[in-house]
Amino acid sequence: MKKLLLLFTSISLLAVTSCSIEDVLDVKEAINEGTLTSETVPLIGNWQLKSAVLGNGIDVTNDCFMEETIEFKIDGTYIDRRNQINETTGDCEMVGEFIRGYNPQGEIFETDANELLIATYQLSGDNNTVLLSFMIPFEANVTYERISL
Repeated sequence: MKKLLLLFTSISLLAVTSCSIEDVLDVKEAINEGTLTSETVPLIGNWQLKSAVLGNGIDVTNDCFMEETIEFKIDGTYIDRRNQINETTGDCEMVGEFIRGYNPQGEIFETDANELLIATYQLSGDNNTVLLSFMIPFEANVTYERISL
């Protein structure tokens, strides 16, 4: 009886703590494709806008922009969630969700197929801020802070 109880407990624990097969396959695929490397692991996760400065030095950061988030994903893509003030209501609203690509070399692309280099990124030494330096559609330095989970 003790052995049977131990077996059921072990199976239950294994089921609770195990990753799904899909998660394991996603990680293996990301490693094989080069999107998951020691450089990109600290980058993966959610980030919230801290500041946005145009190439001419003008700071365009406002409360609405500060609600913007990006999410670097394990598959070499990141989701950019854009906010803008609605001219009619004055409310801050998400106006778009863009899926872009990135690589371990610090480059960001317009599409998830890594077409058209639009920016570069640099992770801080403590991995808590990331700076995106956009070249297209306009020059800007945008800083994001890691969102604590």
